[in-house]
Amino acid sequence: MDWLSNIDTGGIADAASSAAANIWDGVSDFATGAFTWIGENPEAANLIGGVALGAAQGYMADRQARDQRAFEREMYDKRREDRMAKPGEVSSYDSHLKTIAGKGLLSSGMITGEV
Repeated sequence: MDWLSNIDTGGIADAASSAAANIWDGVSDFATGAFTWIGENPEAANLIGGVALGAAQGYMADRQARDQRAFEREMYDKRREDRMAKPGEVSSYDSHLKTIAGKGLLSSGMITGEV
């Protein structure tokens, strides 16, 4: 004898079906009432819609500003990393000579011997 044969699934299925029907009836009654109220009170509906739209726009503006700050920070970090000398990549100072020309010891003649 199988132990699953003793389980009555008909009661469970009936209960689930009944619960789903009750939930659906509640949702449809609420929606019907809400749409009836909106039809009877258009000014209030416009006010509620305007508040909801304003809140959504504020949320999106905040999210966009947060994303923009994150993007700018990422680009700043990337530029900063690109400016740093990496070990093993600098074979001579020729690439930096133009940026430091006229500044420091390399061009004043103290190290290079030029006056």
